[in-house]
Parts: sequence; structure tokens; C-alpha cells
Amino acid sequence: MGAMEPMTLAEIETAPFRVVQTATLAAAPSAVFAELADPARWLDWFPLMRRAAWTSATTEAVGAERSVALRVFGKFDERFIAWEPGKRYAFTMTASTSPLTARMAEDWKLSRDGNGTRLEWTVAAVPTRLGRGATPVLRVVLRRMFRRGTANLGRLLQQRGTQVA
Repeated sequence: MGAMEPMTLAEIETAPFRVVQTATLAAAPSAVFAELADPARWLDWFPLMRRAAWTSATTEAVGAERSVALRVFGKFDERFIAWEPGKRYAFTMTASTSPLTARMAEDWKLSRDGNGTRLEWTVAAVPTRLGRGATPVLRVVLRRMFRRGTANLGRLLQQRGTQVA
């Protein structure tokens, strides 16, 4: 895996490549956050996830680290740069096997929307030369992946009997 320079929260807003998607889920922000917070649960709803696990002694906090493996996109080591239960969850990549990005981060923001949760997902990156050529396709793939993932997450929350509150 190649090392990646971490991104900051501020850089997520100004990155040269950004995809922002939103969805509304019929569950409380705390229930949605619980799904995001546990790497093992991602295997149940995130379409491309093959493996996800904590790799640091610290978990569920800023500075915690995990490793994930995705179909198509490769392996990533991630470090959390925001952790606000029920509100926000963001991480930056610190290493990857992907040739598409030199720097990358994701920001997941949750807010109350009526009786449910509005989930806003931002992927921010500094693409490599190869990645710059692939950005039109990447935008389409990421948007579809988010729609499919949040639909799966909504069904999973319903199956688990998560109460809207």
C-alpha cells in the first residue's frame, strides 16, 4: 500500500474532486450513526465492502484508525478526523492500493429531518493523473454506490426494528 497525505476537514470543502449526495432515512440520527460507527456493520449494507476492521487501540473517536477493503477500489487505511455521535463522522485515507487518488477523505453528516435522519455524504479527493481521467466515471459510480448503500441501510434499519424517534 502506498502512503497518502491526510486531508483536513477544511480541505474536504475545497478539494478539486468532490461528490456530495444526500438521503433521508426513517430512523433516528443515533441509530444511523450506530451503523456508521461499527466497521463490521458496513458489510451488511455497503455494496462494495469486503472487509472493515479497527486497527488502532482507540476506536470510536477522533484519531481512531481502521482498514477497509472494497471491491473495485482496493484497500484503504483510514484515520478519523471527526467523531460526533448522532451528528458527524469523517475520515481521511492514510494509505491505499488505489492508483486513482493522491489524497482522499469522506465526511458523513447527520441531521434530524422530521422523524428521520438526513444523511449527507461528501467524498473529497485530490486525484492522481490516472484519477483525473476517470473522474466523470467515478462521479457516476460513487453516486450509484451511495444510492444503493443508503437504500440497503434503510432496509436494514427497518429489519432491525429501529424506531423512528
